[in-house]
Amino acid sequence: MKILLPGWLLLFTIPCLSQTKESFSVYFDFDSYALNQKAAWQLDSFWRNNKALHLSLEYEIKGYCDNRGTESYNDVLSEKRVATVKNYLLKHGVNIEFIMSALGFGKSSPVNENKTETERQLNRRVDIIIINNTDAPSTVEEEKTSLIQRIADSAITAGTNIILRNINFVGGLHDFLPESQPMLKELLEAMQTYPKLVIRVEGHICCQEFSGDGRDGSTGLNNLSEARAKAVMDYLLENGIEANRVSFMGFGHSAPIYPYPEQTEEERIQNRRVEIKIIRK
Repeated sequence: MKILLPGWLLLFTIPCLSQTKESFSVYFDFDSYALNQKAAWQLDSFWRNNKALHLSLEYEIKGYCDNRGTESYNDVLSEKRVATVKNYLLKHGVNIEFIMSALGFGKSSPVNENKTETERQLNRRVDIIIINNTDAPSTVEEEKTSLIQRIADSAITAGTNIILRNINFVGGLHDFLPESQPMLKELLEAMQTYPKLVIRVEGHICCQEFSGDGRDGSTGLNNLSEARAKAVMDYLLENGIEANRVSFMGFGHSAPIYPYPEQTEEERIQNRRVEIKIIRK
């Protein structure tokens, strides 16, 4: 096995300690080292939502395979999977000096017994270990930046996605929880401040193995992420924003930041999110 890269990555919320570690995994199809659509979506989401943290972080990348095939074949395949992640990150502007190691481990270190296709899928993976060695700027500071200020940032252009943190819903429904009101008002104010701003509201859900949408308990329809995105749009329209400036789309569980099954409530919250895509600014 050989070191394939130095490169960089994105991130979840990491506390500011002398050294902390978190990990993130993307998964590959059988006998493939190409990013499938789901893996690409995951990397995209991490990149756009956490790129402000990368200057203070270091990374290790480790690639694996399931138990089918010879050891030599899987050693090479795992290295190719690591190289795929490397090339994706470099293409998106990652600093190669922040990758401390990048290794392919073949079919060693499985996370389960490889008895079923679902188990084998979880072993066809690349793990990205994120190391925080400094007093990095916290995501709390980023959250203190108003949505208006974030949209004003010259880096925010058409095609950019922004997570609307703290927009929360009643479990299994598209009804807002009370704590959602400040962010809804902030979004409304941003739309009023920038009268040429056109957005699409995008809904996501957590906590299911398949990529489709969840059941909305109030309607019985399997369109929960869509209904939640529409609820945000309806709030804007009801408060005077023109209909031609807002659209909506539900992504179900097709683009989670963390793979199923989510391990913590924080992972579930980050998957159960609402984003806006900037269509025109």
